Amino acid sequence: MAESRQDSWWQQALAVKPAIDSVNVDGSRIEYQHWGDRTKPALIFIHGAAAHANWWDFIAPFFTEHYFVIAPHLSGMGNSDHRDAYSSPIFARDVMGVYEQLNLDNRTLVVGHSLGGAVALTLAAEQGQRLRAAVMIDSAVFPPGADLPFDPTKAPYRPKTICDDYETAAERFFLLPPQPCEQPHLLEHVVRHSIAEMQGGWSWKFDDKLFLNMTLHDQNAELKKLGCDLAYIHGEHSLVVSDLVIEHLRDEFAGKVPMVEIPDAHHHLLIDQPLALVSTLRALFHGWQPAGH
Repeated sequence: MAESRQDSWWQQALAVKPAIDSVNVDGSRIEYQHWGDRTKPALIFIHGAAAHANWWDFIAPFFTEHYFVIAPHLSGMGNSDHRDAYSSPIFARDVMGVYEQLNLDNRTLVVGHSLGGAVALTLAAEQGQRLRAAVMIDSAVFPPGADLPFDPTKAPYRPKTICDDYETAAERFFLLPPQPCEQPHLLEHVVRHSIAEMQGGWSWKFDDKLFLNMTLHDQNAELKKLGCDLAYIHGEHSLVVSDLVIEHLRDEFAGKVPMVEIPDAHHHLLIDQPLALVSTLRALFHGWQPAGH
């Protein structure tokens, strides 16, 4: 995507509007966005917890020259239906429902941020033969038996706040974990798609019982049965990917999985260091292309 002299890179990216479709997966409507030519290899971007597909709106257009780019809203989040229970395997089925509706093939790449990285790992372990490769972005995998710094399934349940208007809800939005945001225009776009009018006022789209009804799974077991190539990206200053996580993954990967640290980046790399993230992903994808491409 070439940069216009009149518009900044992010304005030009957001001007490339995706098509919107949906698929029924296990009784729930899963909405997804897509950009580009369906005959090209697919690239699926998977968002994080309590987020949505629009986090990728200013990232996806950078890849349409070579890929058919897709970003689903996982169940319980964004514009997709809510469920009675959630887990990484359930989210992986959401993604595979899109995969199957679009008749994708084993050239497909999946990239997930945070919770989406856990989903990408599940896909690499359970559906790896149907993929080319997977990328985890700032997604923590702790050593077996380690105390989790935060277990979302044990967090006290609190219903979402219903605000009188959009502006009040937007003012209450915050990133978790907290971090600096030097590109407020990107955060504003994310916030705009995070909030919707509902009964009683305005609030966030995600299911407020998302974490209450979520089952955690054994990521370390998945690391041992990968069915496709994997790469790992993390932010230098991430509060999610600790030194303990990095050391554990280095031991697990044993030099066989690329690990890339994005300098001066925090957990939310998409709005923190978006262009560095794009460049890193492009380099990884190039290494996975067949000889002669």
